[in-house]
Amino acid sequence: MDLNSTPVPDREFVLEKLDDEVLLYYPAKKTTIYMNETASAIWGLCNGERTVGEIIDLIKSFYPEAGRQIEIDVESTLEMFRERGAISL
Repeated sequence: MDLNSTPVPDREFVLEKLDDEVLLYYPAKKTTIYMNETASAIWGLCNGERTVGEIIDLIKSFYPEAGRQIEIDVESTLEMFRERGAISL
């Protein structure tokens, strides 16, 4: 994934918190994406202005002990968002 690309969220997706679950929901398409805490944080950082690299750096600042695994997790989460139509790159 190009670290200089900018994830642009589809604003039709709505972040919902239900009990202990966090999900993205697209009512018209009846699409739901279940997320963990990290995926939720990544979604929150996708504002159409931050690059993939900037998002990785911000997540690393929350989990410095995770190292290289953060890059892998952020890229795979963004790819999943892209595949499900939640973001464009």
